[in-house]
Amino acid sequence: MSSSGDQATPEQLAFDALVLEAAGITTIDEYKSWVRNRVRPVLPHEMLASGYGHLHAGGVALDYVVTVDFPLSYLEQLRNRAGAIDTPILRRWFATQEPQLFEIDRPWPDVPAAWLEVFRESGLINIASHGVYDREGCLASYISFHRIPGPLCDAHIGALKRLAPTFHEVLGRVLGLLDTVQKGFAARLACLSTREKEIAQWVNSGKSNGEIASLSGVSENTIKHHLTSIFGKLGVETRAQLVHRLTEHEAKAATPGHGTKII
Repeated sequence: MSSSGDQATPEQLAFDALVLEAAGITTIDEYKSWVRNRVRPVLPHEMLASGYGHLHAGGVALDYVVTVDFPLSYLEQLRNRAGAIDTPILRRWFATQEPQLFEIDRPWPDVPAAWLEVFRESGLINIASHGVYDREGCLASYISFHRIPGPLCDAHIGALKRLAPTFHEVLGRVLGLLDTVQKGFAARLACLSTREKEIAQWVNSGKSNGEIASLSGVSENTIKHHLTSIFGKLGVETRAQLVHRLTEHEAKAATPGHGTKII
């Protein structure tokens, strides 16, 4: 903040607004909106990939990658057999814990050609990345801005250093709440009866009440009664909400091993 005798610059005002709004973010949708509306004025970019995970002897294992307007195909091509995601940029950041600037026209000599080709084909162009390495909490966060206008410079390094602690705090809060919600939903889902689970999956596959009634050999009124019970047990109000929550749950369950979950 500026002193009482100084007038805050537009850049400082934008950063102050960013930090103020960050304190109230609790959901992934709010996080993505915050990146688009508050972070972009501070560090202009078109795409963001932000990671959060735990430390281990070999480096950082990203439990989550939260993307904003980012090509998911790029991340999926980087998965190893365990489902984890790793890049030369992330490894260099882990080794130095310093901001990293990378441009496609000036690649580092030690980056693998295969990764560079995927990076190029994905149209990412450049990277300005940094993170927080929390030894005490055995946690780390990582932010990677892409398609930044103009050449990368020291101003981007300064912005990364200012932004990284706020991102670390927000990602930890949002993903911690997400884990709690997902675990709660899984527990409630397990409490459904066998018939209720069957009906929920038919709804998830797009079938109408009439179609479900025909498949089940019961009346539509009975299906409506089951749906009322399902909605109450799972804490949803509409079919659309039910499908959304089931899709999220199935995506999480389908993640191989301890692989990185992409949101």
